[in-house]
Amino acid sequence: MPRRKEVARKNIHDNASSSRRATNEREEEVHHMASWFNNAQFLNNYILRWEKRPFVAPRYINFESLQSSNFNRLINVLEAQHLSGLVMMENDYYPDLVSGSLSSLRFVGTTDGGYIEAYMHGRIRVIPLSAIASLCNLSMDGVPFRGGLRAHDSWDNYTLQDGLATIGYRGNVVGKLSVNLVPTDIRILHYLLTYTILPRGGNHGVIQHEDVLVMWAMLKGYKICWPFFIIQHMLKFQGKANKPIRYGPLWSKIYEYLGVDVQGARKVVIDSRRCIDATTIKLMRRQIEQQSQGVDEVDEEENRLEEEEQANQMGQEEEGQPGPSSSSQEQPSMRDILQAI
Repeated sequence: MPRRKEVARKNIHDNASSSRRATNEREEEVHHMASWFNNAQFLNNYILRWEKRPFVAPRYINFESLQSSNFNRLINVLEAQHLSGLVMMENDYYPDLVSGSLSSLRFVGTTDGGYIEAYMHGRIRVIPLSAIASLCNLSMDGVPFRGGLRAHDSWDNYTLQDGLATIGYRGNVVGKLSVNLVPTDIRILHYLLTYTILPRGGNHGVIQHEDVLVMWAMLKGYKICWPFFIIQHMLKFQGKANKPIRYGPLWSKIYEYLGVDVQGARKVVIDSRRCIDATTIKLMRRQIEQQSQGVDEVDEEENRLEEEEQANQMGQEEEGQPGPSSSSQEQPSMRDILQAI
């Protein structure tokens, strides 16, 4: 019995020590972010709307895998749209700094394309769209694709049936559209679209109608002004507190371009498990073959990514580094610590 009490006391002590370490690290993080904002309005907006939001886990592609798999059509589409630099981007990112910057993002349109303003390291930074284009080798040519999906007069005759025929969709247009019912190269394009080019949360195994239109335009060879489209995609979810944050690696590239000090900022490492490579392509092909044979199989690739994301977040919490989606019950919020300070 005494032995059990000793073990229980030790567990309580260890848990308390772990909690204190997490709180101290959280206080350091809060102090860092408080110094990041010297504008109370931006700080409050970050606390209320951005602090707890998770990130869309970015993905990147290995072009050698595409070449060895004879996906010439997909390679040509990505290169024609000047997207190869963006979809191969595998640099690490800083979630707190990214979310802090995006919480204050504002776009100003001009005759030469426009620029964005964001609060970075205590002051407003101005970033022209042309600078974002040069960071990823994106082109400023083409249609400034806006929400509403009518980007150009030449697209007025577009129909969903045309889009589905172009991407080779083999199912009925009833209910959800499954990625297992398109050719493998289109499925890879859809993954890149929903994880990297225009990332979003939710079920990446479902093709939305907007996805069909964008892929139709890309396959038809219509030029899209991707820097403008990316900024519009950022702003689209800016005020929705329940939507995950996107473009972590891209914003970290912007920090490098501006020379922003990232010393001491929490960093998320993008490893090879986030790469679309030969193994991923083989799995996609197997799923599509089984689907064509009438086998209703769970999307193993999607499940694998979700399991890895949960494992990564659990590992961060065990090391005393709260993951982006940790709940307020597991750690004190920034508001609580600021009030205590």
